[in-house]
Amino acid sequence: MAFLPWHDRYNVGHAELDTQHQQLFELVNHFDDVIPMGMPAELGLIVDDLIRITRAHFTFEETLMQNHGFPGMAEHTKMHGELIRQLQDMRVRMSAGGHESSKSIARFLADWLTNHILREDMAYRPYLKG
Repeated sequence: MAFLPWHDRYNVGHAELDTQHQQLFELVNHFDDVIPMGMPAELGLIVDDLIRITRAHFTFEETLMQNHGFPGMAEHTKMHGELIRQLQDMRVRMSAGGHESSKSIARFLADWLTNHILREDMAYRPYLKG
C-alpha cells in the first residue's frame, strides 16, 4: 500500500488539476519509497522534481482561479508561495546535510498536500463549475 494513497475525495472536479494532484501524490510516494534505500542524492532529485512540478501546478491553478473569478485567490496564491519557500529551504538543508529526517519530510509533504487540497483547493471548486 502506498504511503499516501489517492482517494476520490481529493478530486476538485477539474480533470487536469486532479491529474496534477495525483502526480504530486506519486512524487511524495516515490520519495517515501526511496527513504529506506539510503540514497540522499536521489531524495534530493525527487524534491527538485517536486519543486518544479509544484511550481507549474500552482501557475496553472492560479490561472484557473483568476479566469473563474475565485475571490480567495490572493490568500491562496500566498499559501502557494509559502510552500515553495518551504520546499526550497528543505532542499537547501538536505544539500547541506541537515539533520531533518527524510521520514519527517515525507510526513510534512503528505500532510501539506492532503490538507491543502481538502481545505483550500475545495474552496475554488464551485467557481470552476460555475
